[in-house]
Amino acid sequence: MDPATARASHRKRKHKRRYDGQQGMASGDDDAALALFRFHESRGGVRALVESGVTTVPPLFLAPTAPVSSAAVNFVVPSVDLSLPRSDAVALVRAAARSSGIFQVTNHGVPAGTVDSALSVVRAFNEQPFAARSPLYSVSSTGAVTYATVPIPRPTDGQPVTTPLLSWRDSLILRFDDRPRDPDLRNLPAACRDSLLEYRRSLTRLGKEIAGLLAEGLGVGAERLDPVEGVLMQCHYHPPCPEPERALGSREHTDGSLFTVLSQDGVGGLQVRLDGGEWVDVAPGAGTLLVNIGDVLKVVSNDEYTSVEHRVVIKSAQEPRVSIALFFNPAKHGETDFVFGPLPELVTEEKPARYRSLSWQQMLDNRSALGHAKPSALDQFRVTASLS
Repeated sequence: MDPATARASHRKRKHKRRYDGQQGMASGDDDAALALFRFHESRGGVRALVESGVTTVPPLFLAPTAPVSSAAVNFVVPSVDLSLPRSDAVALVRAAARSSGIFQVTNHGVPAGTVDSALSVVRAFNEQPFAARSPLYSVSSTGAVTYATVPIPRPTDGQPVTTPLLSWRDSLILRFDDRPRDPDLRNLPAACRDSLLEYRRSLTRLGKEIAGLLAEGLGVGAERLDPVEGVLMQCHYHPPCPEPERALGSREHTDGSLFTVLSQDGVGGLQVRLDGGEWVDVAPGAGTLLVNIGDVLKVVSNDEYTSVEHRVVIKSAQEPRVSIALFFNPAKHGETDFVFGPLPELVTEEKPARYRSLSWQQMLDNRSALGHAKPSALDQFRVTASLS
């Protein structure tokens, strides 16, 4: 082996060891770990698998159990018309946030063309030739722009760790809290930049309005949750799947945010879990945007609001699905001394604090360790758990 080849081989082994270590893989899982490494090394994502003509779902993408949803439950997403009188809108938001943890908004002020353009450029980015998109592919989460099939570590539960389960999706991820390092998001492809940044600007205005409605619904001042920022945008592309029933577009999880605003195309696939345990479809609605409550707001509201568990199933073997999620959090969430807990106004003798205060990093670390698993990512921060 010549020196250059030897150095390249060493770098590959070193990279693989580092990647395995980051994902917590056990030595007994070498075949799957190698398959995962090779998948990411190909830099083509799920889209490249589809382009190669796969007719079965590769093992790395197989869902642990076939996703089953309830056909018996006719779930209707609560709807909030933002043109209603303020008191009426607050009442509807409060009711939805307390019950299902998700609602759709109409007359929200975000131009339909802005939403359609953003969804269109995400699809176009993923459907451009391999050579155009692969240079951006990276499993590293550093930087303001990432393009990858993002792995989600599986839970350990005290057992040897296995390889991450890959969702049947490729994601273009924008981190706006990295702007001091990359103020112009210059790694964002030019064909996407204007549409996605305009989309974020429009939703930023909406996010402030929603934060005010949610705060008023808690009986605190409209500015109590402000300032909020749309700090993370995940643009998901779910390619057509040859065996839709054997893969998941996204594993079940709650969001680690105050709240999330989601737009989706007409293909469908989003599901939420109801209190009874049934998974039900959240059908796309023309002209609507979805809002779901995240774990941060569940803590801050002292369990007045519920963070909704949701997932994405693959609906089509022919059509791709596109969605864009913008996650809103307190503007100071990135500061090292940022901690959050139940608002003092919501802690009473009748309803003491349900959670202890925690730092942003503590929550992220715990979510990563659990790998979107049960028990809830918030359980270890419950006051009752700490006293038991």
